[in-house]
Amino acid sequence: MRQRDIRRRGSAPLIRDEATSPAEPAVKNAEDILERIFAPTPKASPAEQAERALRRPKQLIYCALSNRNFYWRHHITKFVLDEGQVPIVPFMLFDYYLVHTVPKDVVREAFNNLIVRSDQMWVFGNPSLGVKVQIGIAKRLKKPIRYYDITDMPYRVVSVPEAMLREE
Repeated sequence: MRQRDIRRRGSAPLIRDEATSPAEPAVKNAEDILERIFAPTPKASPAEQAERALRRPKQLIYCALSNRNFYWRHHITKFVLDEGQVPIVPFMLFDYYLVHTVPKDVVREAFNNLIVRSDQMWVFGNPSLGVKVQIGIAKRLKKPIRYYDITDMPYRVVSVPEAMLREE
């Protein structure tokens, strides 16, 4: 026969026999509920984080933006992360064409490889000729594409239909 020590705040322990007595109903009061809400949440271990990523992988989002919007790359990265996805922002990986230390064609080929590997493409701001080519690649690969107006960046990003964008 097993006995269990049940404690309530500010009272002596109650000992009851688990084999014969029914489980005590959960006491519902505001303090207990608030304590559960504000109790620190234990951080997931690296193994738990890896398991979560394997069981529920996030989408890889290729973020297309023109050179004119290069300076918004950090805000765009944050926006995609806040949306629960994994951003692939070429200007975060290759800066501005690796500060012109590598031929542009090599960097563009790397961009195109990232488009192939991504799950979706999100276009930020009005597309330049280069971004239009990237959109064409994504369309031919039948990737979902979203368009965003970033006129009010960093305060807000607005989803818009493709027809509302104008060429830079």
